[in-house]
Amino acid sequence: MENLFHAGQINGTSGYEEAAAQGIMAGINAALKIQGKEPFVLDRSEAYIGVLIDDLVTKGTQEPYRMFTSRAEYRLLLRHDNADRRLMKYGYRYGLISEQPWRKLQEKEDSITGTLAYLDKKMVGPDTLAKILSRPDSTFDHLLAIDAELSQRHLSKEGKDQVEIEVKYKGYIERQHIQIEKFKKMEDYKIPSWVDYQNISELRKEARQKLLQIRPASLAQASRISGVSPADISILMIHLAGKGKR
Repeated sequence: MENLFHAGQINGTSGYEEAAAQGIMAGINAALKIQGKEPFVLDRSEAYIGVLIDDLVTKGTQEPYRMFTSRAEYRLLLRHDNADRRLMKYGYRYGLISEQPWRKLQEKEDSITGTLAYLDKKMVGPDTLAKILSRPDSTFDHLLAIDAELSQRHLSKEGKDQVEIEVKYKGYIERQHIQIEKFKKMEDYKIPSWVDYQNISELRKEARQKLLQIRPASLAQASRISGVSPADISILMIHLAGKGKR
């Protein structure tokens, strides 16, 4: 229903955090609607809010929905310690974050990026500092004891923790970024609103019903709908390619 924005139990969720997450999204998008601007949508790789809303839209719920970390396939990146680095840019864009915390975040980003580059290049014996930090028994404070120049970077406790996490879990983090790139390609493959699923005879009946009911915005969203198989997605891709619309 156009111009109706709501949150909480009416959407099938239970819990204060879930309602608050939907509430801020509803408020932001109501304001954007009034201004005639494009809606604000968080995807599954950016925030638990994105996971929650996508689950409610594509999967529905037969019982009160709670947001568990296990529901997020990219949870290695959706950590509490990097929430500001993931989401503050949106808060700043929509006027919810003032200039001072935004500048502070930029300084934090610069110090983390610079320190990571330094660790990758600085050699201590046969290894780089990054290699030493990647060891299970090594910490950032351990590096400070063996490299005096590192202490001049004046990283905060949060910054040190971020650097340590980025180094120790580098392989896993890079793997998730590759997965996200594939995910985004599917998200970018938009499904036009004019698509008539009833006339795509190759689709299974259940898939047609689910697609008609949910009206996914992209192939990625369609692929997450319960009852829509990979074969149905392939058929839909062929149909869209034949129509010359993406």
